[in-house]
Amino acid sequence: MKRPLTWLLSLALLLSLPLNTALGGALGVWLPYWEAEDALTELEALQGNVDAAIAFACIFDAQDRPLMLPETEALFAAITQACTGTDSVPYLSIVNDVETTPGQYDNKSKPLLERLLADEAAISRHLEDLVRLIDRYDLRGLELDYENLKGDTALWLQYATLISRLWDVCARDAIRLRVVLPWDAPKYAALPAGPEYTVMCYNLFGYHSGPGPKADVPFLTETCALYQNQPYTTRMAFANGGFAWRDSGISALTQTEAEALLQGAAVTPTRDAASQALTATFTVDGETTTVWYADTATLAAWRAVCESNGFLSSDLFRLGGNELSGLLAFAEHP
Repeated sequence: MKRPLTWLLSLALLLSLPLNTALGGALGVWLPYWEAEDALTELEALQGNVDAAIAFACIFDAQDRPLMLPETEALFAAITQACTGTDSVPYLSIVNDVETTPGQYDNKSKPLLERLLADEAAISRHLEDLVRLIDRYDLRGLELDYENLKGDTALWLQYATLISRLWDVCARDAIRLRVVLPWDAPKYAALPAGPEYTVMCYNLFGYHSGPGPKADVPFLTETCALYQNQPYTTRMAFANGGFAWRDSGISALTQTEAEALLQGAAVTPTRDAASQALTATFTVDGETTTVWYADTATLAAWRAVCESNGFLSSDLFRLGGNELSGLLAFAEHP
């Protein structure tokens, strides 16, 4: 995994920047494999405004080994090609989803993490698998998106050990390392400096709750306060789109899907003052639907809250299903 001198110099520059402001004003974007074509079209439009383009995602097989789905492999190759000759770094994100049988998945599996991080020997085996993944795809950037640790402080401690050891490898070979964190991770763990951390400033409302926005000002303010004095560089990640809560269940929506749904129902949404998200409730054929979603004006408002607290770099989950001119205006923010 030898890297050219220019990469070593770039990494040294990154590490010399002040905490919370590395690559200040930069924007990272996730591209999901299930909406690759649309996401790649949006990435092409955003080039020059994106510093990290993240292929989402590599998962795990039933033997706890990293598994590149064919769709992810093709997406990562396309992202790498799109980033060639630009300042954007292609990343591969690895998530703790497990393909238990063909086509069946255990998402955000905590039992998987408990096995991968069980002890020093397990961590060493997993680290070797990650190094093989880096070598196989000649990665310039790797992202860990291991979720669902919640308040398990013992598991967080083991995770911190993995991050520290993986960072030693990445720093040696000038590979960028990102780690995705829940909004409240500082309550449970002291994480090592070195990698860049990105905080999920969303999931305030969603599948787990009744109707509401993905984020609001009090939530963002509390999140920023938790990360204010951490000894590592931090980016704040926002989520576009939203959800429709129906009598029959909850469904996720991209921005364009939400707008099409409201247009079809001949409903005009209102903008919520506390979150700047758009919302509407309507009834069609006897079924009541409540929609909450973020457009690019919402994202800009959320980013402004975090910037006012000193967090200047941000990420967006996700590309695909966005209104393109608004997305470009959001990305061109200085």
